[in-house]
Parts: sequence; structure tokens; C-alpha cells
Amino acid sequence: MNSNMPPIAVLFLHPGCNMTCTFCVTENSFSAMRFDQALRLLDLLRTHRVDTVVLGGGEPFTWRHSLIELTREAKARRFFVQVGTNGTMLPENFENIPSIDRYVLPLDAADASTHNELRHYQDRHHSVILERMARLRTARKSVTISTVVTAQNIGALPAIADLLAQYSQSGGQLHAWHLYKFIPQGRGGRKNAGSLDICEDAYQTACAEVKQRNPGLLVYKRRDMFHSRTVDFYWYHREAIQIGSEVWSRPQPQVAAYSSGQSLPAAADAFTS
Repeated sequence: MNSNMPPIAVLFLHPGCNMTCTFCVTENSFSAMRFDQALRLLDLLRTHRVDTVVLGGGEPFTWRHSLIELTREAKARRFFVQVGTNGTMLPENFENIPSIDRYVLPLDAADASTHNELRHYQDRHHSVILERMARLRTARKSVTISTVVTAQNIGALPAIADLLAQYSQSGGQLHAWHLYKFIPQGRGGRKNAGSLDICEDAYQTACAEVKQRNPGLLVYKRRDMFHSRTVDFYWYHREAIQIGSEVWSRPQPQVAAYSSGQSLPAAADAFTS
């Protein structure tokens, strides 16, 4: 095993989603995983001592196979299991599913209007997320909150920080808050870059201000979601496993293909935290 192998693996199960977010970075070009492919990937990651998996998409709860069954398979392989979801398709009693250790949910503003303008779901996605967070708090289930920092919501970060601080103080098991700098790529981000893009200085200043305002919050700056010392990304192109750190580090748009019998390479350098 390569000693630089990131301990956290994000699995892109499929590109499909039931929402149309203005900044969506997901591409439509990767293949949907079959269930047997997902199991092979879990086995491969386990042999390389990856200890945490984040099951994502697209939206993982719209995957054609049983996501809950996949979380059970991951737990049986001794992974810490997280599910990155938009929260709209969660099953009954989601907060008490024993094979899911943590949910990763989005929150892009403390006010409904700004959030719902960025994330389109029947003009009520903000209320859905707050309801999910409340149920997770009651169940004392861990949650990570993700925010995509754009020109439209950069001024809303202090209010989100206050909301999350209050959530933690009232018993919510908030693991961390991830601040992702908008990337003008993907099916949403590419076409909306003109209205959403922000400069590096503005992003760094906004992150510093919210950290100073709420020093008790664990805040991660994710200025480049594609490169990390602690996280790598995995998906399939037809029958071949793709590894984000390999694909995205190349100057040409080539595909890095690995069969289940091959070793995984090291990840590229990280984004800051």
C-alpha cells in the first residue's frame, strides 16, 4: 500500500439527481455503478486501508440499487460510513439507520430565500434541510454541513455560522462545516459561472471572518474540491475504476483506468483545511 493513500473515499454511485442546483459541479459523463461494482470497489479500498467511505452521486438515494444495503455491506467491511445527500429522498426513520454513521447535508444560507434560489426543490429545500437536521439532533446522529460559497451567498456565511453554533449548543452532533469555493464546472456551475463565481481573496476573507466569529466551530476550507490530502474520489467509466487524483491531475483529459486487481496510486496534494 502507498503510505500517502487518503483515508477517506468518496464514491460517485451515479450522476443522476432529483434537483437542479445552480452551482452543481457534477458531470453527466460518468457511468452509474452496478451493485457488484460498488462491492468490488469497497473490497479494493479496504485492502488499501481506507477507513471511511462517503456514498454520494449525484443523489445517492435515487441510485437504482439499494443504498441501504450498500451501507450495510460497507459496515460489514468495517468502514465508517457517511452518506452525502440533498436530503429530499431519505427513507423512513433515516436518523436511526445503524449502518449510516454520519450524514452530509447542504445548507447554503440561513434564510430560505437565498438557499432556495441556489438549490431548486419545489421552493422548500431549506425547510427540508432544517427538518432533517432537527431529526438528526433528536437521534444524536452525526452530521456534516456543506456550503458552496458563491457570489450570491457569500454575505450569508455569518448567519449560517450562527445557526450552526446554535444547533450544536442545543444538542446537535455537528461534526464539521465545509466551505466549498464555487467551481465553474459541471452541469450547473459551468453555465452559471457569470453570476456565481468569486475571487480567491473574497473566499479566503469570508472563511476567516466566520472562523473568527465562531471559533468553536470546526470549519474546513475546501477551495478546490478536486484535490485533497485526506480525500479521494472514485467512480466507474464502464468497467474501469476511475480515481479523481489521477484523472484531475493530468494536463490532458485522459481517463485513468484500474482493474480490481491493480494497486491504487497516491492522491494529489490537498486543499487547505
